[in-house]
Amino acid sequence: MPYVAMLLTNQRLAHLRERLITLRRSLRSKPREAVFYFRVDDPYSWLLAQQLSALSRDTGLRIRPRTILHLPSEMYPEPELHKQYSIRDAALSAQLHNLQFTSGTAPSHSDAFAASRILLAHEDDPGYLSLAQTLCRHLWNGDIDAVHVLGTRTDVMAEKEARKELEARRDSFLEEGHYLTGTLHYDGVWYWGPDRLDHLRERLARERGEAMPESAMAWRRIRLTRPPRGTQGEKLEFFFSFRSPYSYLALERVLKLSKHYQLALQIKPVLPMVMRGLSVPPAKRFYILKDAAREAARAQVPFGKICDPVGTGVERCMAIWPLAEREKKLARFVTEATRAIWSRGVNVANDAGLRSVVEAAGLKWSDAQQALKDNGWIEQATNNRNEMVAAGSWGVPTFRLRGVTVWGQDRLPVIEKLLLEEIRP
Repeated sequence: MPYVAMLLTNQRLAHLRERLITLRRSLRSKPREAVFYFRVDDPYSWLLAQQLSALSRDTGLRIRPRTILHLPSEMYPEPELHKQYSIRDAALSAQLHNLQFTSGTAPSHSDAFAASRILLAHEDDPGYLSLAQTLCRHLWNGDIDAVHVLGTRTDVMAEKEARKELEARRDSFLEEGHYLTGTLHYDGVWYWGPDRLDHLRERLARERGEAMPESAMAWRRIRLTRPPRGTQGEKLEFFFSFRSPYSYLALERVLKLSKHYQLALQIKPVLPMVMRGLSVPPAKRFYILKDAAREAARAQVPFGKICDPVGTGVERCMAIWPLAEREKKLARFVTEATRAIWSRGVNVANDAGLRSVVEAAGLKWSDAQQALKDNGWIEQATNNRNEMVAAGSWGVPTFRLRGVTVWGQDRLPVIEKLLLEEIRP
């Protein structure tokens, strides 16, 4: 498995594939074109739609919209929690990327369907992106009358035809290899929302033989420029999983952030979703692996030689966690364990692999053997999971500071901006 994962995540091979695809497209005289999967009741679709005209103008990329409404339910283990969180997160993301967003109530399905019928009739129009943004503003502001008025003044797909088309698109979406709207698909690679647009810009720059603009990546950086000012001892909660590649990618930066601002970091391990009875379909797993690989390359974090710890491996790491915490070496243990799992292909399900991690973290193997016999961690992990859900998140990595909950390693810049009071929670 570690060597198969290395092939799947190797960025040099990924760039080689890109060059071959570019060459083939050039030989066939085909234009650069990305498919934009847009859903009018998805806040991230609205955010991304605001950026695509400039992307097209700057790079010559043609945008081909594809209106979606229904999504496979199995992609969202906590659908209502996800919907409520996405609204709050989109408001923060809008500030992070200097975009507009109305943090209101998500449109009803019937209202979203009415707007989708309009969009379906205009997918070949050059004004689609502008129309999509207008409909989003009306819907998210609760002005459904404006949507209906617009529907009387322009083309609208017939109701029966629209239902059939949207259902067919839902069924084909997973087959095409993804599960999130607000997504661009360009020459076999997926780019989700404003947070992955810099990867696409970088790829297009490579194709043109140009350098990536530094400004395109500024949003994701942790600056650590201002000395601590009133932040000493503030609690930062970090809900973490040994099986989450994004938890691993976030770890080094969250430790630096906490040290710089003198925060009281609380690492709170939880079991991965599949060990909590929640499914992760293959399309989602594959995308996460590929996306984590390019994020690791961007952050210069070793990644790719992976030994999946799901099951016994996770349980054994979780059993060592209380010991490491008592010895005040939890951050060191978590760092060594995740580095071993995600970059060195170490099997922590066996004694040899786990012992190497334990001793690298400065713990005694004899103490670890005793810890492995204690199931007390199960109750602690359950409590952590309950706290995370109560805070409004269902997965890891989740961070909580000053009553604000954010999910994903992409949101560490939000945590810093909250500390510096540069963003409105």
